[in-house]
Amino acid sequence: MDIYITRHGETLWNKKGLLQGRTDIELSDIGIMQAEKTSVGLKNAGISFDKVYSSPLKRAFETAKIISGFSDKDIVKDNRLIEISFGNAEGTSFEMRKNNLELCDFDLFFTNPVKYKAKNNAESFDSVLERTANFWENEIKSLENKNINNILVTTHGGTLQSLLCYVDKRQLCDYWKVKFQNCSMNLIELKNKTLNVKWYSKVFY
Repeated sequence: MDIYITRHGETLWNKKGLLQGRTDIELSDIGIMQAEKTSVGLKNAGISFDKVYSSPLKRAFETAKIISGFSDKDIVKDNRLIEISFGNAEGTSFEMRKNNLELCDFDLFFTNPVKYKAKNNAESFDSVLERTANFWENEIKSLENKNINNILVTTHGGTLQSLLCYVDKRQLCDYWKVKFQNCSMNLIELKNKTLNVKWYSKVFY
């Protein structure tokens, strides 16, 4: 069974360099186009989906709909795929955080995850790693040998890294090792209850 995991299409906050987290931002026109072109690219590659999971946030759910062609009711919204909460840092840019005493150390989240301490209503790395592991173990692995060939999972940049960390067994210090554009695909194979990365960050548009 193959699981295609993607980051949502671009939003206006992505373009402005603002942290989104749980803030429910919609896709931009460019983000919609990225998803549409990805859908065409996947079809041209002979890839279609039997089941689709998405974060409940609009930018991910809309991406899932466009890429898969599934209706709203046929896409499974799963809170384990929601983006990491950045607490009071949501809606801020790097420059804004640099000059804010309350948020000036937030960027350890990106530069030194081991030293990052979640505060101001933010989610910890332990929390996101636990919920994404739960998604793999209690959701995806239960679908093996049930006549499902391809699954689409649509999520967010931070949560996607956590999903991949579980599979490739990366340490926290390497949390951001994989880079990916909006709507790029990461392919995971599930065989005999074992997950393996087939490739990272492939763009179909």
